[in-house]
Amino acid sequence: MKKITSDLSKIYQLMVIVVISVLGLIYCKSILLPLIFSLFISLALYPVVVFFKKYFKNKVMSIVITLLVVLSIVGLGIYLTSSQFHSLISELPDLQEKFIIFINGLADYVEDNFHYTSKEQIAYLRNGAQDLLKSSGSFFSEAINTTSSIFSFLTLVPIYVFFILLYSDHFKLFFEKVTPKDAEENYLTVVTQIINVVQGYIGGMGVVILIIAVFNCIGLFALGIKYALFFGILSAFLTIIPYIGIAIGASLPALFALVTTDSLWYPAGVLIIYAVVQFLEGNVITPKIVGDKVNINPLAAIIALIIGGSIWGIIGMILAIPMTGILQILLHRKESTRAYATLLKAEIEGTSAPLEEVNNK
Repeated sequence: MKKITSDLSKIYQLMVIVVISVLGLIYCKSILLPLIFSLFISLALYPVVVFFKKYFKNKVMSIVITLLVVLSIVGLGIYLTSSQFHSLISELPDLQEKFIIFINGLADYVEDNFHYTSKEQIAYLRNGAQDLLKSSGSFFSEAINTTSSIFSFLTLVPIYVFFILLYSDHFKLFFEKVTPKDAEENYLTVVTQIINVVQGYIGGMGVVILIIAVFNCIGLFALGIKYALFFGILSAFLTIIPYIGIAIGASLPALFALVTTDSLWYPAGVLIIYAVVQFLEGNVITPKIVGDKVNINPLAAIIALIIGGSIWGIIGMILAIPMTGILQILLHRKESTRAYATLLKAEIEGTSAPLEEVNNK
């Protein structure tokens, strides 16, 4: 009885910790989000800083050069896609007209084949439009707040990254000093393991995004889709969001091809291209480059994405996988929490027997 009471007490304490942690992440979003995002970026850039330090012998200069290189690469990507993006924006009125023509044709097809009259369809669309107008005020106010938050975010991140990299040695010394003398393992060892996982994941994902962008652009160019460079690079970056990003990235050029071309083969071709790239990414590219840096199973990944998106939006979805990987490492350090780490792992050592065999025993 005492053991059951003790186990229930541990579960209750864990639930309280989880609730407090989630509330803290929600209410401290404006502080924690840029800070944690900057921390991940800093961990990814640290090897680059070490590389430049070999030649410049000055840490500040090495950090500045690293940031300039990263900003130049980002700027180049923006420059390559901005002209196509502006052209796409200028074509929106024509695209809207073509989309209306397509919708009208689709409505006629539905009426002829499913006997759902145009009058009923128009009434349905009108009701939807009225609902949209009712929420337009809150939508625009939210958009303004989001825009201001983005500018604040982009301002804080480079500053945080610079100082985190500058004082990286202080953090190492801190973890060495806070480790209790009777601790089984130095805290710096655990932190180093986490850093290796984060660096491997972020660096590997960077290479994966580059390869996917090349494949996407080549496929869309070969198919003759307009703005192939913009769609190819955008959809490659969306793959940062596992499972969901590839679907969004494929739907945009497919919808554009559906509206702007006179044949269904073009949107079908876009979907085929993205299906092939997704197959290569999931079975060849990512396993070879990223490997098992973050040993998280798909169920845990999907739940992490939902929680991350609910708490911190798109940035939360991007950070969800590496943060879950870190949580899995921390839970695995102690015997009392190792069972929870097992729920997150993609592969469990020494338990290859199927559940049916275990039950039969």
